[in-house]
Amino acid sequence: MAGEPEFLRGDPASAQALARVGLAGGFIGAWCTLVHILTARPVTPVPMLVVAAFVALGYAVANRERPLAASLNRWDEAITFVGLAALARVVVRAVAA
Repeated sequence: MAGEPEFLRGDPASAQALARVGLAGGFIGAWCTLVHILTARPVTPVPMLVVAAFVALGYAVANRERPLAASLNRWDEAITFVGLAALARVVVRAVAA
């Protein structure tokens, strides 16, 4: 990748994992925004983030990736999606209160 940060130059697997998280996160954000615009109701991304975590977990198991590998992989993606889902849930509850 031409514009990748210095810490990822020697690790294409980690760069791909970050790109997948960014792509999925962007899609989930765009989808929730579109649904919110069309319905004028609040939309939570939690279900989609949990599904994304399970999909990443399934790929990690199917590809026999190690959970604590030296580079980022799908296990890290799954943890990221679970963390984002937890953060979204906290934000939704804080806004509703």
